[in-house]
Amino acid sequence: MRKKLVTMLLPLVAISIGAAAALLRQAPVTVEDDVAELAPGIYFRHGNLKEHSHCNNGFIVLRDFVLVVDANFPSGAEKCLEDIRKVTDKPVRFVFDTHHHGDHAYGNPTWVKYGAVPIAHEKVVGQFEKYEPERWQQAAAEREDVRELGLETAMPPVLTFPDRMVIDDGERRVDFLHYGTAHTRGDGFVYLPKEKVLYTGDAVVNGPFNYMGDGNTESWLKVLDALSELDVEIIAPGHGPCSDKSLIALQRAYIATMREQVAKGLENGESLSAIQGAVTIPDHLKRYVGERFNEQIEKIYSEMMGFELPYELEQLGFIENPSTKAGPGWTKPKKILVCSKFFSARPHLIDGFKKVAEGVEVKLVPSPLDDPEALKREIVEADALICSKPSTEYVALGKKLRWLHSISAGVEPYVGIGTERTPGVPSFIDSDAILTNGQRCYGVNIADHVFSHLLSLTRRLEKGIEGKLVPATGKTRWESIIPQLDHIELRGKTVVIVGVGGIGEQVATRADAFGMHVIAVDPQLERTRPGVDAIRPPSALHEVLPRAEVLVLSCPLTKETRNLIGKTELALLPKGAYVVNVARGRIVQTDALVEALQSGHLAGAGLDVTEPEPLPDDSPLWSMRNVTITPHYAAVSVGAHRRIFLVIRENIFRFVRGKAMLSVIDKKRGY
Repeated sequence: MRKKLVTMLLPLVAISIGAAAALLRQAPVTVEDDVAELAPGIYFRHGNLKEHSHCNNGFIVLRDFVLVVDANFPSGAEKCLEDIRKVTDKPVRFVFDTHHHGDHAYGNPTWVKYGAVPIAHEKVVGQFEKYEPERWQQAAAEREDVRELGLETAMPPVLTFPDRMVIDDGERRVDFLHYGTAHTRGDGFVYLPKEKVLYTGDAVVNGPFNYMGDGNTESWLKVLDALSELDVEIIAPGHGPCSDKSLIALQRAYIATMREQVAKGLENGESLSAIQGAVTIPDHLKRYVGERFNEQIEKIYSEMMGFELPYELEQLGFIENPSTKAGPGWTKPKKILVCSKFFSARPHLIDGFKKVAEGVEVKLVPSPLDDPEALKREIVEADALICSKPSTEYVALGKKLRWLHSISAGVEPYVGIGTERTPGVPSFIDSDAILTNGQRCYGVNIADHVFSHLLSLTRRLEKGIEGKLVPATGKTRWESIIPQLDHIELRGKTVVIVGVGGIGEQVATRADAFGMHVIAVDPQLERTRPGVDAIRPPSALHEVLPRAEVLVLSCPLTKETRNLIGKTELALLPKGAYVVNVARGRIVQTDALVEALQSGHLAGAGLDVTEPEPLPDDSPLWSMRNVTITPHYAAVSVGAHRRIFLVIRENIFRFVRGKAMLSVIDKKRGY
């Protein structure tokens, strides 16, 4: 990910970190001790829980201004400013929200009034949009300081960052960090590496303050692991007294203990109430047990049962389609069929579907290859069908179908777009039935596969393989091969990615990490994609192809993309370009590709898909040394198998409750 950097000047401050940490361990800050100086110019403010229900916060005095950590409630902001004025008259220029909760962020308008700019991780903005103004209005009803601001909703941060932002003048450095979802989706940390101080917000607390409803405990553990790698001596938590680095380990142990015991209860088939009554916390962690304890257990239970969107799917960009939310007249479905060799080989996964189906029948049906009549009998009364690639005749029989899920990313057989071989199912296309697919399930592994082809071609791996040990002589042929190699570096190359959905986005992040310039071609221009430098509409394809030193095809097969890359398009590529196709074979005109490779215009091609597929034995592509071919297996991986299960379970949960669904396909467009 690209990082934002802010550089400012500041005089060097000499401190004694060890002495400060030792002092805090010997005499922890209490509620009565309002402010502690952790190091010269670095302050920690303990929230006055009795009077104002404030979180902890702090402030850092730099050369020309003051940075505040956590905006607090409005009254807390005013009190913080009073404390700042006791030590400096420098202006407050920035306030950092460690996350979006009211006690950490509702003071933003107050700080803006005094000239400060609110900063936060970029996901904090989305959390404001999701939860406000409802929470703000609730707070205004309960708190005079919020009500007095006279605002309809909370003020989100103005300056945001994706993973890290730095203020550094060469003497004092302040790092703003994000490691993923923990207490909330947008948790941010303030780290002073020289002073070895870490402000954690509520991702790390020192007492029973942890509300978990906006976070994810599985990811939280990974975030805590990342924090533990920092060189830290003083922890300034979101609630409770300051401590040393051991507080991170205690926070982690508390969450891990609950997760382990909830998982054990689920394995034993226990109910939520039984699990809540059975979870025990060891003495050294009981400082975290408070009035939210049963709520915390329920949160973990919901995550493990599949009652919440799995964090992995959220990370990969699975988003709900509001148009699929149940409207007036909606009735609860009765029957969901699962018909796929994938699940026939893994029947235990069906139990996971049943747990979220809320009384709706979920039935595993034999594949038509094993029993051609079974699906015909069952689909007549089915509300939903989860399948690999059944013949369209089966879909046509599903007169009551309200949802069809394709485990594959391709949906051409059902909608009849991009191929003359199957006309689709008109009754299904024209119906209100929802079509979803597994496109984002495969983005990670297929993107890896793209680079396996590309690196094999540019690093000339076939030469190295040819130079392996010769069994007959015990010698190698490498000595004669190495001088012939002219490897190509990816750094600085321009890659054009056609189609930046679930697969293309993952290709873009990897290309960015390799130092490549990334241009995307996609009809959806309004969405930003990590790692993409520019995004152009399909109509601009011919404009960008002359810049494409690498062309990656990861778009769906539709009437617009069929035969998209032919003789004209390949000729527009610069001499020495590479083409990698992990989409569909029919997107590239095979004869034109062969000609471009034979002429030397293209340096190479990596193909996981071909037209026809499989290639006939006499295809010249087989014998070309600058072509790598794999048997359409880029989508296969252990991780993809897990995501297939997760996205189907999530959509079953949503379907039986009339909620908006994920990975929804426009049946008219085919994607």
